[in-house]
Amino acid sequence: MTGLLPEPAAASCAVHRDLSNLNRASKGFLSYLSSGQGAYYVQHLRSWISTNPPAPMRQRMRAVGIQSVADSMGELLQQQQLLLQILSSQGRAVALETARHMGTPALAADFSTHVEALPCDQVKESGTGSKLVAVAAGDERQRQQIRNAAIAWVSFLVLGGSALYFLDRIGIRKIRRTKRYPCAVPCVLQTGGRTVQAHLVDLSRAGAKVRPDGPCEISDPVTLSFGGYTIDAQVRWQTAGYFGVQFSKDFNFLQLHRLLEAFPLQGKGLREEARLGV
Repeated sequence: MTGLLPEPAAASCAVHRDLSNLNRASKGFLSYLSSGQGAYYVQHLRSWISTNPPAPMRQRMRAVGIQSVADSMGELLQQQQLLLQILSSQGRAVALETARHMGTPALAADFSTHVEALPCDQVKESGTGSKLVAVAAGDERQRQQIRNAAIAWVSFLVLGGSALYFLDRIGIRKIRRTKRYPCAVPCVLQTGGRTVQAHLVDLSRAGAKVRPDGPCEISDPVTLSFGGYTIDAQVRWQTAGYFGVQFSKDFNFLQLHRLLEAFPLQGKGLREEARLGV
């Protein structure tokens, strides 16, 4: 029953956290010696050394079965303490040269590799804890990862569904705005200082297809007068007998349908042209 208690795993987590803090402080201190940036790592390292004496730290590591990094930790601490003394008395440049001579960067890198490879809930047979603790902790971590993945997936589905809904609504509004209705609406066209008689052969809220009653050259922009409305427009395309315009201001649905009711298709020619989109 004692092997199922969580205390050993919790102790291992605490030891691993302290070793990880030493690893970050050591790397930051060496980086400061090299670049002169991050001077706060000096105080970070000094603080760690003062609050974690070597002997008690070794005992804690032995108790949870991760004493494999004890020797490298002790050697690294000795070198770092010496470098801190040299930094205070002789300056950063001398401390950096001493670190390179002693091989402190390589020692710190080796220590980092071993420390970061230790999971915080690992309790080995050589320690006082039980493997059951590590297995239970690992299972719980895996269950938590599954729960997190499920929450993320549900969130993705909800957000994705919302995004598709809004995109669909935007698409529907665009279709409604640009849907073309065949018509036969007489209009007066002002273009390049000239007045031209024409007919709208299809009409949407956003624009129209126009057939001039006679040959003419259309220059952009144009002004159209039809059904009691006068509206400015931009020419978007032009062929020998037709051109398409985009209105500067959209019609609303009520205005559009009133125009279509007021000017129904009359005559086979216009009806066929509108139907075929000539």
